[in-house]
Amino acid sequence: MITGASSGFGALTARALADTGNTVYAGMRQTASRNAPQAEAAAGYGARHGVDLRAIELDVTSQESVDAAITHVIAEHGRIDVLIHNAGHMVTGPAEAFTPEQLAELYDVNVLSTQRVNRAALPHMRAAGKGLVIWVSSSSVKGERRRTWRPTSPPRPAWTPSP
Repeated sequence: MITGASSGFGALTARALADTGNTVYAGMRQTASRNAPQAEAAAGYGARHGVDLRAIELDVTSQESVDAAITHVIAEHGRIDVLIHNAGHMVTGPAEAFTPEQLAELYDVNVLSTQRVNRAALPHMRAAGKGLVIWVSSSSVKGERRRTWRPTSPPRPAWTPSP
């Protein structure tokens, strides 16, 4: 199961994993409206390539939607072997241009959503005694990227912040 699989890395990952013989549930919100073309594209890809790629309604900002999606996958497939947290949102611009409410929405999608999905999926994975959870992240920044961590030698931790 992949969250945020309507486009970008999520859609590409869903197709690549389906191509290798996996049953893939491509989670996306608004599959009956705004993302209907993306849901149809996933189904079409599966049919054209003879792979098991299934779009599933999944809004990571709604616990009800998350619970329904996980319940559907378990009922239909019996288990979740791999959960990929890919859903995310990014904004750019000066910090003062964003309202606290906009930043709260960003935090909800990028941070709290993973907890919602984990709450629904991990009990099933734990009961099965196996499973893999993967978090996808990006670092889209402008300007110089400085190394902020440096290796150290024992007995200090393996990585400590650089001065």
